[in-house]
Amino acid sequence: IFRAVQSGLGIGALPDYMSREADNLKEVLPELRGPSIEAYFVYPEELRNSKRITVFRDFLVNRLNPENF
Repeated sequence: IFRAVQSGLGIGALPDYMSREADNLKEVLPELRGPSIEAYFVYPEELRNSKRITVFRDFLVNRLNPENF
């Protein structure tokens, strides 16, 4: 969808972070928002104190923040 919109084939619903990075796109219909979804980060309990898990979880939480969409 992103490539089609960027090529001028029409309009599409994109996350804000994608459109912010493309200077040639313009927001239309700003009052329309997509549905929100719940997501869960699941991992084995024995990895609860893993630094890798903590860093990756924090990355996901930051990247998937609703303010970024």
